[in-house]
Amino acid sequence: MAIWRLLKFSSKFVLKPSYLLMTSKIFINQDSFGQNSIYKWNKVSTALPDLEPVVLPSDELTQKMRTHIQTNNSLIIGGGDGTIHHTLNSVFQNDFDFHRVRLGIVGLGSSCSFLKSVPSAQKENSVPYITDSSSESSVDIGKVFFKTEDGTQHTKYFVANGSIGFLALGNQLFNQKGGLTQRLKSLSTDAANNYIFVKSLFKYTPVRATVADTAEKKYLNIQFLKAKHYTGEYFFERGNSLQSGLLDFHLFDDLGPMHTLKVFYNLTLKNEFKSPTHIEFKDKSITIKTDQPVPFELDGEIYQGKEFLVECVPRKLRLMTELEKV
Repeated sequence: MAIWRLLKFSSKFVLKPSYLLMTSKIFINQDSFGQNSIYKWNKVSTALPDLEPVVLPSDELTQKMRTHIQTNNSLIIGGGDGTIHHTLNSVFQNDFDFHRVRLGIVGLGSSCSFLKSVPSAQKENSVPYITDSSSESSVDIGKVFFKTEDGTQHTKYFVANGSIGFLALGNQLFNQKGGLTQRLKSLSTDAANNYIFVKSLFKYTPVRATVADTAEKKYLNIQFLKAKHYTGEYFFERGNSLQSGLLDFHLFDDLGPMHTLKVFYNLTLKNEFKSPTHIEFKDKSITIKTDQPVPFELDGEIYQGKEFLVECVPRKLRLMTELEKV
């Protein structure tokens, strides 16, 4: 009888197969969300118990992720649009990496415009994520060829959006470390965005540009998007998808500060601005030339250039999620 009781007791502690105990690493950008990404990770971590966090500043994280994908066909990252951008342009080294590696993402950044535009993304405590290792979809991304002032040519991918003009200046100011901006980012993305908007009004100068071989004119903002959202809760209503092979383009004429206020007031109310001074269309690619080097942003990251070819690369990025067939 004693032996039977012992066997019955020990059966409660049968070891699970090793594959049920395995965890995956999530590489978290410590600098995301105003250097407070861990706060967001703590909000979502209970829903993702199989993920083991590796938390480092972006520069140190790059080498860790490069080493990881040398022996793994999956990569899970934690951060915002800038962290995804960094992964596509600094961690992925060639087309083979794009073809081979599936990307999982936990939205620990300030804006997370890309994940907000993924209809199959899950949420925990308002933190979006796509980490389903049993699912897969391939989505479009953007690609920009550009020249700097000295004629050097560069290529960058973007996953969510990009802009030249007012929003690029805003992102440049938003990314500055320290001061009131960083404190606001860790408290409220909307509060930080409103502060930066007012600051940008006093610093902005119109961009003189030629778009798709049209006549040169002054622009308030030139936007190109693959995602629906572009900052905070702002988005454009459109009939596009992550697998359409097309980018959305929005061109806003510059008519002075009062017109700028009107544009953003309308966007705040309705996420749209119907006006002859706002042109929107879809296309596979477009060329942009400015009269001098200007800052432009891709996924919130800032570069300088004066000649641009912006194009859509169909179904280039593999994600750990399943989208509806289109």
